[in-house]
Amino acid sequence: MRKVILVLLLAAASNSAMAEWKEVGNNEGTAIYVDPASVKRAGDMATMWHLTDYRTARQDMGEKYLSAKDQNEYDCKEAKSRRRASSQHSKNMGDGKVVYSDTYATRWKPVPPDSGVEILWKFACVKR
Repeated sequence: MRKVILVLLLAAASNSAMAEWKEVGNNEGTAIYVDPASVKRAGDMATMWHLTDYRTARQDMGEKYLSAKDQNEYDCKEAKSRRRASSQHSKNMGDGKVVYSDTYATRWKPVPPDSGVEILWKFACVKR
């Protein structure tokens, strides 16, 4: 059992290290990156990993973090999104200690116009 857990942890760590993050937006406090290789499309649906990098530490449930990685699912036809997995990291660019992680499906939400979510939705849903 320990070997299985170790293999899963190593696979997750190597997957993170191999991600080629591409910046798609920023403002004075954050930068948003996507991993283009993680985009998976099936009909009108898409999934993709993105990373939010913070210039100053954030705090959630007592732990400080400087970046967060999320896997979102997008309804390309209906312009909706929902989070599927999330992790918060003590250092920038998804490095350092994982201070929180979870896999869950949030409720579908409309993609707000002129938002970071819209940038991500367009990146995931535009056929290349």
